[in-house]
Amino acid sequence: MDINNQETINFIKSAILFCRVIEQSADDTSKDFAKKLAGSLAGLYAATVDLPSYDEEDYDYIDLECKVTEAMYNSVIQIVSDKLGAHDDFLTVDHVDMQYSDTPIVAHVSEDIADIYQDIVDMTHRIQSADNAIMCAALKECVDHFHDFWGQCLTRSLGALHSYISAPDDEED
Repeated sequence: MDINNQETINFIKSAILFCRVIEQSADDTSKDFAKKLAGSLAGLYAATVDLPSYDEEDYDYIDLECKVTEAMYNSVIQIVSDKLGAHDDFLTVDHVDMQYSDTPIVAHVSEDIADIYQDIVDMTHRIQSADNAIMCAALKECVDHFHDFWGQCLTRSLGALHSYISAPDDEED
């Protein structure tokens, strides 16, 4: 499979931008961070759905190393939660736990972002190997996880961020 195409390059650029928004957010205000994060999520979503299919070859036999540790994952949750404050929490009916409830579930942007971050960082770390089979397997796994899991996390959090960004400034914490 040829991964040297514009769609894959755009996806990798979007993935790197998403990570940078989180990793370089120290000086951002809450609302500025939310705007940057929402923009990077929208770009990541668009770039992911634009990717070509990686199903034509089977890369399931390749054992892919994980880069993100539990400490890194928890750090992302803390960074996003600290930046968004009360705007980290939102109500949703689009959550795996909804099957056990008849009322909306409280979800957290920070947890959704950490889930996305984990897959994106693992993928970007793997493609640095420059081994075509590993790069293809990493992209395939990331896209599969997008369709199975984190794409829903992304759209859910993007909605919550939109509500915060669109709120009048007097409602900002």
